[in-house]
Amino acid sequence: MKNSEMKTSLGFLAVILLLFVIYQTMMLQSFYNDFKRDYIHTWSGVAGKLVEQNPENESEIMHILSGKTKDFNQYIASGKVILNQYGISEDVSLELFPYLNQHISFYNQFIFWGCILLCVTLLLVTFIQYKSFFGKIKQFIRAADKIVEGNYEVVINENREGDLARLAVSFQSMKEVIRKNMHDLLAEKTFLVQTLHDLSHQLKTPLSTLMVNNDILLNGKCSLEQCQMFTQRNQVQLSRMNDLIHNVLKVAKVDARAIAFDKERINLIETIYEAIDILQSKCREKNITIDLEAADEIVISHDRIWIQEALINILKNSIEHSHPDSQICVRVKDTPIHTEITIQDFGEGIEREDLPHIFDRFYKAKHSKKRDSIGIGLALSKSVIEAHDGFIRVESRRFEFTRFTITFLKY
Repeated sequence: MKNSEMKTSLGFLAVILLLFVIYQTMMLQSFYNDFKRDYIHTWSGVAGKLVEQNPENESEIMHILSGKTKDFNQYIASGKVILNQYGISEDVSLELFPYLNQHISFYNQFIFWGCILLCVTLLLVTFIQYKSFFGKIKQFIRAADKIVEGNYEVVINENREGDLARLAVSFQSMKEVIRKNMHDLLAEKTFLVQTLHDLSHQLKTPLSTLMVNNDILLNGKCSLEQCQMFTQRNQVQLSRMNDLIHNVLKVAKVDARAIAFDKERINLIETIYEAIDILQSKCREKNITIDLEAADEIVISHDRIWIQEALINILKNSIEHSHPDSQICVRVKDTPIHTEITIQDFGEGIEREDLPHIFDRFYKAKHSKKRDSIGIGLALSKSVIEAHDGFIRVESRRFEFTRFTITFLKY
């Protein structure tokens, strides 16, 4: 039996019943001893009187009293006839046997009070056990009420083994799960509020521009060339809004873990080459070359599409902030513990005070020349990399270099 509380209850019950049985056995033994003493006392008087009147029959009288004579049954029958004449039979009341009646009455009282004591003891032990048990239940109820109120510091300690101890452990586990879920819900709520705030803030400028341009077009006082110019401006703002919403939704989905990444053990180098190929047109605009130095094959588990997007955003940032006719160096190092990708440009660099915020959503460096930049690409890259059990860091010196280091852990 694994239930220690049940074993304790049964143990107490067994001890109490054992003590009661010992008590009853002692009472019966005492009753038998007293009855034997009174029996000897009574027949001693009878034997003394008979021997006194018939001394020559002493031996026969003693054999009859001890039941060792062959005519014993005959004497019993004769004796019953004589006793019946005096109204003494098996149906007579015990009151006519004072010694026997006294002993039976005395020991009946002992048995009665023994039963009363047994019942009281059983009730007391049961009350104590149930009080302890329901006290623990009330403790669980109070703890549950505190958790409902938001107090997760409540602790239930149960030092003894048994079902209550297992319940306490399960309760503690449930409390931690609820605490984590509530923390996650609060974080999601905060994240949603922040996302909506950032999105509304970023949409404010293009929407204002659209409204102003639209009012000018509605006035009808502008020339055809001016109408085309304002229409083109509106198209740029609409495109910017579309990119903004699209990228914000991507970041939100990644951060909320609403995207199931299709991770496969494939060659990371091919993924990097594909990302570089996509950016070749932007490189040609500034005559920038991307130099990749890596082994022919490095296999890690990753989602090719999403890692490509993360790398494109970082490489695109390096291209935009590099000088024309410069070079971007990409190095890949593989070890038994991790795989490291380094992307370094030699452009305008990043100010020291901007480095801690470079991966924040919608953050723009103070000296950035990209006025139309949304500031969401690096945040998306960081979220994707972290979702692949990796991390990213940045080092930079103003007007010298900027180096992004991506590390994917293998264990």
